[in-house]
Amino acid sequence: MNKYLVALKYDGTSFKGSQKQPDRRTVQGCFEEALQNIHKEFIQSEFASRTDSGVHATSQVASFFSNKNLTEEKWVSSLNYYLPDDAKISKCIRVDKDFDVRRDATEREYIYKIYHGQNFSPIDSRYFEYIDYDLETKSLSKAYKLFIGIHDFLSFSGRLVPNGVPTKREIKSISHVENKDSLEFKISGKSFLYQQVRRMVGVFLLLMKGKITIQQISDAIEFPKKGTVNFLPSSKGLFLSKIKYENLII
Repeated sequence: MNKYLVALKYDGTSFKGSQKQPDRRTVQGCFEEALQNIHKEFIQSEFASRTDSGVHATSQVASFFSNKNLTEEKWVSSLNYYLPDDAKISKCIRVDKDFDVRRDATEREYIYKIYHGQNFSPIDSRYFEYIDYDLETKSLSKAYKLFIGIHDFLSFSGRLVPNGVPTKREIKSISHVENKDSLEFKISGKSFLYQQVRRMVGVFLLLMKGKITIQQISDAIEFPKKGTVNFLPSSKGLFLSKIKYENLII
């Protein structure tokens, strides 16, 4: 029995998230259906990160055990044959059996894309959050500094985060790239709370719009309370873009 890691890319528009759910179309559900078609029996998988309904991924990672002796190239072609058009495997590697795809991840990176130009394409509407106001980005660097490091991010958690769950997380870096008609945020950390990244982006949007101050953001971090940050941008602009491991490139 061997253990394999796969890198997945998917368009999250038509998925109800990555995690398998009864009677809902999910990335894990489709992936395990592909595994079952190959093995003719149920094969369980584990995903490195959970993405919400509508969230995309350019580098999700999953693992599974198999007693089939296929080359890594054959795994890719076989899985892609059974996977739908909006979810595909780009790489497959064999790893040690004790490798934990979730706990051994050292960093997860998310990208959030915003479009604010006049000629918004209906195609781009699947992958960008659209806003119709001017952006003032000068104060963003001050906001970023407040988030870097280990903090209690309860104020930035979704309502479905259970009470009593540890809410301290470490943010390693935040940056953005500004183009003529678009803005792209990049946020990395070891792990994130449910909806944390989108609520952080929401705060940045409010700051750029002049609806919130640096002090209010600082207070939300210093005095954590669920429900403090209520502005939640849509999931369509969010991409899981990278998952890092020690001594492993996937």
